[in-house]
Formats: sequence, structure tokens, C-alpha cells
Amino acid sequence: MTLFARLLKRFKRPALYSVAGARAWFCAVSLAYFLRRLATLVPLVLVISFLAFCLVRVAPGGPFDKERAPATPDIERNLKAKYHLDEPLWKQYLRFIGIGFEKRNDEWRAFEGGLARGDFGPSLKYRNHSVNDIIAQGLPVSLSLGILSFCFALGFGIPVGVWTAIRRGRWQDHVGSFFSILAVCIPAFVLGPVLIVLLGIKWPVFPVGLWGGPWHVI
Repeated sequence: MTLFARLLKRFKRPALYSVAGARAWFCAVSLAYFLRRLATLVPLVLVISFLAFCLVRVAPGGPFDKERAPATPDIERNLKAKYHLDEPLWKQYLRFIGIGFEKRNDEWRAFEGGLARGDFGPSLKYRNHSVNDIIAQGLPVSLSLGILSFCFALGFGIPVGVWTAIRRGRWQDHVGSFFSILAVCIPAFVLGPVLIVLLGIKWPVFPVGLWGGPWHVI
């Protein structure tokens, strides 16, 4: 008998046909649903992350192919050993997520870093920098743009939605629906460069780059 069935059988009693009983039954059903979804989510995330990791590893080229000076075979071999790229693919993945052990100095020790500890490891492109440092540099800007975009979407989308719903079937509804569908269908990586060319280069209304002022946010 599944957990959901046991909980359902437990709370299906006449004595619990009250507000307290209904509340307890609802909490039990919600807990069972949450645990069941969580049990399927963890393996799914691991499978997807492993497939993405394998696709990046088996792609043509390598992280040291674009070095300024051509690396000799010895240098390339030392670099791969430094970043553990010479290990089997499954071991690289376990090291990437930070789950596993290795033998060092005749002792078994857990992998250092990894996603499980919030450590993305060293950067293969920028020397003496970790991936966490690179993310931390751009995270404030990304969060600012994301929060402002979310506030703009709520402040503009909700009034337009209410306006078109009140005037359902009229020209206002058709105009609002047309622009809403158009905004959803056009990808951001297409609309963004077009707006940059039009409003930043052809008609220089907004700055194209930089950061620090209110015009840069737009």
C-alpha cells in the first residue's frame, strides 16, 4: 500500500468529519503529494544534469584550444591533470556535483567543492578566478534587471489584461491580444538586438552598453 493510500485510509473516519479532521486530511494528502513529487524530482534533476554534463564534455574542442600560445602535449597533459579532465566521465560528474570519495595520500577523502557545497570550481578560461567569483560579479546586475523586468511586466501586463477582459470582443480586446501574442512569440534574443539597433544606434535614444544610471537599466 502506498503512502498516499495509507494516509487516505487513516483519515477516512467519521470522527474526523469536522473542520479539524478535514484540515488534518488535507495536510496529510498535501504532504504525501509533496514527498512523491520530491522523490521523482531528485532523480530527474540528476539525469538532466548528467546529460548536460556529458554533452559539454563530448562536444568538439576543449577548454585549452584557444590559448594564445600553442600548448605542448606535456603542458596540455598537466593542465588536464590539474583540472581533473583526464579522469573517466562518471568520475568527473561526481566531482562536479561534489558527491564521492577519492584516495589521496593513502586516505579516502571526500571530493572538494562541487554543486552540493555551492562551489562551481575554478574557471578554465580566467586564471586565478573561480566560477563563483565570475557569477558574483554579474549577479547584482542580472538581479536588478530581472526584478525590474518582473515589476514592469506586472505593472503593464495586469492593467492591460483587465482592460482587454472588460472590453471582451471589442477592438481593445483584439489589439491587446495581438500585442500580447506578438510579445510572447518573438524571442528575447531577436527582439533585444533589434531594439538595440533601432533605439541605440539608428536613433540614439538609449545607451547601448555600460551600467550605472537609470538610462542603462532601460
